[in-house]
Amino acid sequence: MTHSINRRRFLAVSTAGTLLATGGRTLAADRSDSATDPKEVVIKVADAVVRDFPKPPPFNWGEGVLLTGMMRAYRLTGHQRYLKFVRDFADHHHKAGIVATLQQRGYCGHWGPAFPMLMLYEQTRDKRYLELAEQVAQFMTTRAERTKDGGLSHFNGKPQLWVDTLDMCCPVLSNLARIAKRPELQEEAVRQLEVFARHLQDPKTGMFYHMWDEASGKRTPELWGRGNGWVVMSYTETLKNEKPDSPRRRRLIEPFTRQLAGIVPLQDTTSGLWRTVLDKPDTYLEASCSAMFLYGMAECRNLKLIAVTPEHAGPWMDTMRRAWEGLAKIVEKNGRVGGVSAGTGPSGKAGYVGRKVGTFTWGTGALLLAGCA
Repeated sequence: MTHSINRRRFLAVSTAGTLLATGGRTLAADRSDSATDPKEVVIKVADAVVRDFPKPPPFNWGEGVLLTGMMRAYRLTGHQRYLKFVRDFADHHHKAGIVATLQQRGYCGHWGPAFPMLMLYEQTRDKRYLELAEQVAQFMTTRAERTKDGGLSHFNGKPQLWVDTLDMCCPVLSNLARIAKRPELQEEAVRQLEVFARHLQDPKTGMFYHMWDEASGKRTPELWGRGNGWVVMSYTETLKNEKPDSPRRRRLIEPFTRQLAGIVPLQDTTSGLWRTVLDKPDTYLEASCSAMFLYGMAECRNLKLIAVTPEHAGPWMDTMRRAWEGLAKIVEKNGRVGGVSAGTGPSGKAGYVGRKVGTFTWGTGALLLAGCA
C-alpha cells in the first residue's frame, strides 16, 4: 500500500528555498514512549556502536556514514563517548596513513569518511583531522578518474557513474569549501550533482537509477532504494552550504524536489518504510533507504532548504512521522539496526532482492542521522 498524494503536486519548487510553516511539530509529538523517542533511540543505537566496535573500523564508505551518525549523536546528546569513538578512529587512521587506501582502484568508497573528519575538525579544531579530509579532496580533484563530462567514476579503469559516489564526494567537497573558504569545491559538488542527474535521473518520476556506463551509454533499469537515499543525502548536504539567493541553489532545488516528489508517495503506509526497489511492491522493505529519506526530509524542514506548499505540509509531516515510527520498531533490544541490505552493485530487480539483509554500518549510521534530525 502506498500514499495516494499526487506526485506532481506534492512539492512546489521555490527559488527562495524557504520551507513553509508546519506548526513546529516534531516527529515525536504527543509520544512519550522511549521506544520511539528519537533521542532515546539514538542513545541506544550509539551505545551499541561503541560496544560493537572496540577497535577503529576501516576507512571505508559504510564507516563514513556510521561516523557521521556518531558525530550527530554527540551533538544531540553531548555524550563524550560518542566523540571519543570518532576521535579514536581519526587518530588511528591519521597515524596509519590513508594514501595506500585511497590508491586502491581509486575507489570512491574510501572518500566518505572525510565528511565526519571535517565534522570532527570543526568540533575539536585539531588540524590532523582537517589534513585527512584534505588528502581525500586532493585525490578526488586531481587523481580520480572521470567521465568525459567530468563525472567522478566509482573506481578507476571503467568510466561509470554510480549514485553511491555522490554521497562519497559531495558532502566532503561542499563542507571543505565552507571550512577552508574554497568556493571552487562547492562549485564542483554542484557540478557532480548536475552531471549525475543528467545521466541518471528519470524524467518521468524524478527518481534516480543506479548506474550509467559511458562506453555503452546505458543505465541500469531499476529505481534502487538506497541509491536514491545516497542522492537525497548528497543534495541535502550540498544545499546546506548554499546561500538562499544563490543561482546554484536554484539549479539544485528543481531536480531535488522532483526526486522527493517521486519518493514520498511510494512509502508503505503500514510500515512507514520504503522498498529496496522503490516502485516494485513485491520487493522487501529496506531500512537504510528509509532512514536516508527521513534524514533528508527532516533536515530540509529543520533548515528550510526547500519549500513545501501549505496544502502538503501536513502530508509531509505524516510521511516523516510514519517513517520514524517504522524505523524505531526495527531497532533491536541490543541497539542494533536490522533490515538493512548488504553492499549492492548495479543490477536488475533480482540482484537487489537477492542481497543479504541484516545489520550494517551504513544502515546504523543512517538511522542515527534520521533520529538526530
